[in-house]
Amino acid sequence: MNKIIYSKLPKSFSKQVDLLESRGLIVKNRKNVQTILSNISYNRLSAYWYPFLNEPKNDEIFKSNIHFDQIFKIYQFDSELRIVMFYAIEQIEIALRTQLIFHLSHKFNSGFWFENKDAFKSYLFYIELLKKLSVHTKDSNHEFIKKYSRKYEQYIPPCWKSFETLSFNTLFSIYKNLKDKEEKIVIAKHFGLHHEVFKSWIHTIIYLRNICAHHSRLWNIVLIISPVWSKSPHYEWVQTWENQNQPTKDKELNMYAAICITSYLTNRVNPYNKFKDKIKELLSRFPDINTRGLGFPNNWESESLWK
Repeated sequence: MNKIIYSKLPKSFSKQVDLLESRGLIVKNRKNVQTILSNISYNRLSAYWYPFLNEPKNDEIFKSNIHFDQIFKIYQFDSELRIVMFYAIEQIEIALRTQLIFHLSHKFNSGFWFENKDAFKSYLFYIELLKKLSVHTKDSNHEFIKKYSRKYEQYIPPCWKSFETLSFNTLFSIYKNLKDKEEKIVIAKHFGLHHEVFKSWIHTIIYLRNICAHHSRLWNIVLIISPVWSKSPHYEWVQTWENQNQPTKDKELNMYAAICITSYLTNRVNPYNKFKDKIKELLSRFPDINTRGLGFPNNWESESLWK
């Protein structure tokens, strides 16, 4: 296919509304839609109306009787879903950090165990970790880091201080690069999972965290980084996370699988968490959301994870 030069010109917000109406979208209040488009770009919103386009979708003609308001409700639902997910993921990240600090500092009987190259499979990773810790603690504005630096001569603070400066992704890399498999097993067991399943789930959780942090879309996505199925979870779980009524390609997973693993892990790290209640409450406030598009199977609320 021969490529062409992009020649579309920018449009005023009023012209953007005209364009949507010309393509068959029903707009009841032009002023409100213009206000929304002036604060949420046309391009961002287009991901939410894409499923409502006729085939071929490249023609960008809406199906009959599609209202802007129903599309914007989906956008609002997605925004609130990100908030619920991000808060839960925060708790999982903090728990992984705590487990790494606790188990490894006790194993080596030192808060500076990360300075031992024999703790890691990869020498290159060991060097990169020390560089990160050095830079992050040097640039840190945390008062507990500054207080440490004023008092102690060791340049990098112990793990229970310095690890607070590390990202979720770096914490995950530490877990993956631990030389002692038993430590991985012990940490994963804390979360009620086999260590290989735990590694897969945390990889997916970090992927979701990055989506949420960049305010990107969760609604109707196919998981690019999919979690593996847990055959023997230690706690309440689900019989399936695939919607049998929705065809999937090569066992692609939707958001429901991600929501399930988030619920399972959150149950492990916070006995007082309200994650599943927030998910149910969110769906009840947006009854028009197609849960099948999110991958929810029939009778999902009857599963032990959600009771």
